[in-house]
Amino acid sequence: MHGWRQLVGACLLAVGCGGAMTDAPAPGSPAPGGVTAQWEAPLPELGPATLLKDLYPPPDEPFPGPFGGPAPTDLLAFRDRLYFSAIDFAAGRGALWRSNGTTASTVPVKHLDDAPGRLTVVGNQLFFTGGFSEEHGNELWVSDGTTAGTRRVKDLTPASGTAFLENFIAVDDTLFFFRVVRMPLIFSSELELWRSDGTAGGTARVTELGQEGTFNGPLELASVGDLLFMSFGKTDTGTELWVSDGTAEGTHLVKDLLPGPASSFPRSLTPAAGVLYFSADDGEHGRELWRSDGTEEGTELVEDTRPGPEGSQAQPITVFKQRLYFATFTPRYAATELRKLNPDPSCHPRSQRVATIPNPYANIPREFFIFVSTFTATERKLYFTLYYDVGSPAPADVQLWRTDGTRKGTKLLYQPLLESPDLLPPRPVPTDDGRVVFYAYDEVHGHELWVTNGQPSGTRLLQDINPGPASSYPQDLLRAGDFIYFTAVDGVHGREIWTLPVPDPEAVQQQSSRE
Repeated sequence: MHGWRQLVGACLLAVGCGGAMTDAPAPGSPAPGGVTAQWEAPLPELGPATLLKDLYPPPDEPFPGPFGGPAPTDLLAFRDRLYFSAIDFAAGRGALWRSNGTTASTVPVKHLDDAPGRLTVVGNQLFFTGGFSEEHGNELWVSDGTTAGTRRVKDLTPASGTAFLENFIAVDDTLFFFRVVRMPLIFSSELELWRSDGTAGGTARVTELGQEGTFNGPLELASVGDLLFMSFGKTDTGTELWVSDGTAEGTHLVKDLLPGPASSFPRSLTPAAGVLYFSADDGEHGRELWRSDGTEEGTELVEDTRPGPEGSQAQPITVFKQRLYFATFTPRYAATELRKLNPDPSCHPRSQRVATIPNPYANIPREFFIFVSTFTATERKLYFTLYYDVGSPAPADVQLWRTDGTRKGTKLLYQPLLESPDLLPPRPVPTDDGRVVFYAYDEVHGHELWVTNGQPSGTRLLQDINPGPASSYPQDLLRAGDFIYFTAVDGVHGREIWTLPVPDPEAVQQQSSRE
């Protein structure tokens, strides 16, 4: 991997590496923008979504904003079930919960002093913090999904001071996390990197990263193989790309892209083809697309899409159909350009522009910032949301787009997805038949649950959970097993978990043929 520069010439001649990528669909793909055979057959009805379980007492009137007061949090899929954090009011304690999609199966796994947090799946284990106590601070817990298999990993309470555990991430089969130790009396703190395999003996501090005031971050994290990458700042180097292999000597700055205390601010850390892609500003090329294998010599500018110090403001998105998709932006954010390239680190092909999306608000005399806020790649389509930020609490617009990798197959599906400044843009959740579920806004129904088959004409309201112009404000959409879960406010119960069954299209087709 480190010698990819020597392979450039050979790679450009290799099939599938440096050749031009045309607008033509791949063999067997539907015609761009067309309706596939999959959509010609009737699809099973979705819904209705129903309340999973009424866990929290109803809030006082009026309902306190779009989030409806206290609510279950940290929804996560583990072993085809839903796991989440909530207070068990009957027991008067916090708990880790699980559900198989029915009210009866929604039960506490383990009671704790407080509601758990930072639920993170690492292989066949579920890690979390067991709440906070004045005596111990945050505790590290692990679970196999059963009550007997849920236990505290290790007492991480420092000899003096209080500890907080933050930024959990799975790196291969190991949990990496950060511990912030607040020192008594001197009102200072220090940051440490830790790792755990779920056992007391396998849970240890990797290294100390600095005292308060000497570091910035970590701002973003990503894992590639057995390496942890992070955007992290020190006073002498600024905020740059760091890497850790889980050892003290293997935790270090990768490369000072903007030398000295100034920062290149690595963003959008995205694994692809065994390396890390990210955007950074080295002061010479502006913010452009970079990649790294974790070594200084293996960290390089991928493409200077817009030459000059202004840069293209490149933003890596994800891998779709074996290509890395990323967004760039024309001067003054007049348009968004969706681009793709072969992410193989042994090759250096130029990217291909998939589509140009004009900014419909470009003539408004305000400073714009546009970015891809969420995305979901299915087998045939890449769904993504464009967030138009004008510096006010609420966005100017949030739009749902999809692409099949061609210009004609890149379409706007719906806008606006949200109008409340308190809501996060939706990450569309796929069903098993090519549709995706998301949430969106209209004046008649407010913020509610929507569905699309990837065509503008097939994008519609799925369910008005809080009837009329009042909103149910769906959030936290998640697929686990045969259900899509989310939280919503129906005007009666406050914010609770709802469940939407996902029909098996093959079973429906077999039933239809029998009838």
